[in-house]
Amino acid sequence: MPTLFEKILGIEAAAAIANSMGDVSEGLSYEEIEARYGFLDRLLPQDEPERFRKQDWGTVFHYKAHHRPPGMAEDGQERYRLLTSAILEKGGRITVEDLARTWARDIKPENFGYLLGPQDEVIYRSIMAGIPPSEIGRYAIWPAFIGTSKMIVPIGIVNACNPRQAALDAHDVARLKDVRGRAGNYANEVAAGIAAGIAEGLKPGATVQDVVDVALGELSSAPREEVEMGLSWAKECGGDWKALRPLYADYYKHRRISNAVEVMSGAVALLWLTGPDPKEVILRCVNFGRESDCRAYVAGCWAASIAGIQALPEEWVRTVDEAIANDPWTVSKRSLRESAQGLYDALMNEIRRSKEQIALVEQQCAAPA
Repeated sequence: MPTLFEKILGIEAAAAIANSMGDVSEGLSYEEIEARYGFLDRLLPQDEPERFRKQDWGTVFHYKAHHRPPGMAEDGQERYRLLTSAILEKGGRITVEDLARTWARDIKPENFGYLLGPQDEVIYRSIMAGIPPSEIGRYAIWPAFIGTSKMIVPIGIVNACNPRQAALDAHDVARLKDVRGRAGNYANEVAAGIAAGIAEGLKPGATVQDVVDVALGELSSAPREEVEMGLSWAKECGGDWKALRPLYADYYKHRRISNAVEVMSGAVALLWLTGPDPKEVILRCVNFGRESDCRAYVAGCWAASIAGIQALPEEWVRTVDEAIANDPWTVSKRSLRESAQGLYDALMNEIRRSKEQIALVEQQCAAPA
């Protein structure tokens, strides 16, 4: 059984690997992935072209031409690193205000258009304009998308073995990017489910079924039914993960690819089929089509929370670490091990505080004479 630190290090590696490998196939159908790559099973370089995105309000967003070597991050992984930085600085659990302070300090505005994108710039400009962080999610662009959840896994780590608290913290922190209560918007529920699943997976002896059950428990009826539909497809496909691809492609073909519920549904289905094997579930996710990197991030981190760093190829881990060290645009150059150690230390701080609280309560709970 892996140690707790080995599990946390495995999550750190799985997040970075999934986001980088899946970024190559993001937005492609599974047929296009097969035609272009056969079976995508390695970290590849990318050349991002210059382009401009017109927006209804605000300035035209400038995507800048740049080269991404194998293992380099993308926008979701940058949000993940910002949230990790906030936890490390606080030395434990954080609030949405703590996260906003990290965004204000660590983001360089001149770097928008490389890794961070327009949704990140809207959040950053809102913070700098003085909008309360808890309200910014009401005005961020692309509501109900997976952008909220792409940063949320460290919340599960710092609340290891306490999925209830992980979900509550996720609901708070996720308000920087999205809002709960709008019809059809379940992004923050999905974020809570992802974080709770990580906290559950970090329990000794946790199983895939445990993680899935806890994650589903954070969803209201409509998104839960949708995720359970995908899980039922997985149970009916006879162990053939490829048989799931046309079912998902057909059901979601008229929706934008980053829908949070779709991503969680696919992650749950593929994790259930694959088991706690982060390498294999990442590979299946990045070859699945549509929102490849997001699905791989969720399922890969869940699997790594059970299996640990030993279940990931050393070559992949080394490639990602080298990319971090040489990345001119990232918000953090911490290595995977440095981030994992910081999150582990923050978790130990929370455990110490909990023990102190328990001791104080128990002092006053002695049975009367």
